[in-house]
Amino acid sequence: MALERPIFWLGLAGLSPQQRAALVAVLPYQPTSLPAWRVAKFSEADAWCISGGAARLHDDGTLTVPDSRSAESEMLLHLDQVDRPLAFTRPLSAPEIEPLTTFEPESERAVRMVLKKFETWLQPLRAQYFLGALLHQRLGSLPLVAYDLTHQGVLLAVVDIPKRRIDYLGDASPVQLEQAVWEVRGPSAEPLPSRFQKVGLREVMWQFAQHSAADLLPAVFKTEALRRLRQPLVPEAWLKDSQRTVLRALEIGPCSLEHLLQSGLNPEQLGRDLVSLYFDGALSTVSGEVNWLSSANQRPSVFDPSSLTEATASARLAAGSRYSAPFAGGDTTIPE
Repeated sequence: MALERPIFWLGLAGLSPQQRAALVAVLPYQPTSLPAWRVAKFSEADAWCISGGAARLHDDGTLTVPDSRSAESEMLLHLDQVDRPLAFTRPLSAPEIEPLTTFEPESERAVRMVLKKFETWLQPLRAQYFLGALLHQRLGSLPLVAYDLTHQGVLLAVVDIPKRRIDYLGDASPVQLEQAVWEVRGPSAEPLPSRFQKVGLREVMWQFAQHSAADLLPAVFKTEALRRLRQPLVPEAWLKDSQRTVLRALEIGPCSLEHLLQSGLNPEQLGRDLVSLYFDGALSTVSGEVNWLSSANQRPSVFDPSSLTEATASARLAAGSRYSAPFAGGDTTIPE
């Protein structure tokens, strides 16, 4: 069964209406073999496109970008804390800005090249999405043990369900993962390769839900009142504004999907938000606890990013966060 391609979310800042329209017009025409790109709220996006002409670099290393579509205050970025790929449109307002990449937003070819680079930098996120999709597809028929996922003799991932942890190859391709053989991992298995990345099972399923275009919401959630079981256990920074709205509504008391829709939330995003909370174990129905993985979500993952110290979190971010592209300069995308 072929897996759906993920949605990658793109944040835009400071672009003129003409630049924005030209860039957005390219997004629906990406080949089906690539992720589907959609525009999202800037702070919640997987990758950023910023106006190089509107951005202002300050002596303290911060960057301010005006919001070209409203009278709201400027967005402030701390460049040493940027944790996802970004590109600046040309021309740049200051030569001191050393962007990861620059491009012409009016050039369809340049936009496609930038998106392709983003996809390369976001390979770990893509791998997490497909691992989550495979788990969602297979888990009902699998014993809850640890598995080696191999493709043509190459180990791609170790899914340890009892420990709620996944170790995986960040650049594993969708084809490799979809064709991988699942075998029970024995006690004498070889040590994991040093370049493997680590993530909690809960975090993988959250990413899968937030980047899927499919309707993953259990049928019972559409007919029964929903109730909040607890605060989500994923890192606080992962919560979107729409999810905070849902949690505030459920904190007052159980309510139906129809009631939540009346609050003005986007129906598709609401579905993704509820599924994320369901996979986390923070959401159920009033008739009983509907859990995705038995009692898996009733305890923290063995690998839980929210419990890391600041120093450890910084090291993990550089090595394998969901946005694992380093912020470094020296690349310009010029259409041939």
